[in-house]
Amino acid sequence: MVKLTAAATASIPRIVIFALTIVYGLAGLFGRDPWKNEDSIGFGVMWHLHTGSWQDWLIPSLSGREQSMGAPLPYWLGASFMDLFGSWIGDTNAARLYSALCFFGAAIAIWYACYLLGRRKEVQPMSFALGGQPNTRDYGMTLADGALLIFLACVGLAQRTHETTPMMAQLMGLSIVMYGTIRGLDKPWQGGAWTGFGLVLLGLSSNWALTALIAIAIASAVFFCKVKLQVQWTLSSLAIAIVGIGIWPMLWQLFAVSPSTQELAL
Repeated sequence: MVKLTAAATASIPRIVIFALTIVYGLAGLFGRDPWKNEDSIGFGVMWHLHTGSWQDWLIPSLSGREQSMGAPLPYWLGASFMDLFGSWIGDTNAARLYSALCFFGAAIAIWYACYLLGRRKEVQPMSFALGGQPNTRDYGMTLADGALLIFLACVGLAQRTHETTPMMAQLMGLSIVMYGTIRGLDKPWQGGAWTGFGLVLLGLSSNWALTALIAIAIASAVFFCKVKLQVQWTLSSLAIAIVGIGIWPMLWQLFAVSPSTQELAL
């Protein structure tokens, strides 16, 4: 068992963590050209939706090409930001608000997931005979701060967080799935809702095989660990995931369009 004093778990001031995350997420995001082909393609699809007709939103693609670009959520978000803010800050900068949203959403989910874990009775440090051990809140915040700093220090994240690619929506979705699973340990219905929402983000920003694999892995961990959230967490997460991910195929049926199976696997 870990031995820690209350002084050793003194939390980093909130303003420092907040400022560091803001600077990391926004520095270099605006006022530049795309860095890589993937960045250019992502912006191109968003631009096509922004300037095209409503039918283009059903199966996002590059202008002049019939091939679908796969999962639509990243392009929907980017094009929506262009519609809302493009006239104020320019379409290029508006599209990158999508990247900022996904980065900060992932950062918040990671921090709160680790904070909730750090407050659980099972992970508390050893109590001293004369006291002096940290309380659950301080210990949880210490672990959460450390996890967020590790997240910010990941090699390659600095570049990816500034690109308009589906990878950012996938990162946010996976982070929210993790948060929802941990939240479900104390509040199964609420945790299941967040898990389902994260799976919707994953399903609409990546291929469905990956989403199914992650869902099976999370569900297996929940059931094999025999925690008390099984029924409520499963029902709420499954219901939200099925309804949310099913919206896109329902639109195909409604308007008699559909991308090929090969395109969905991209």
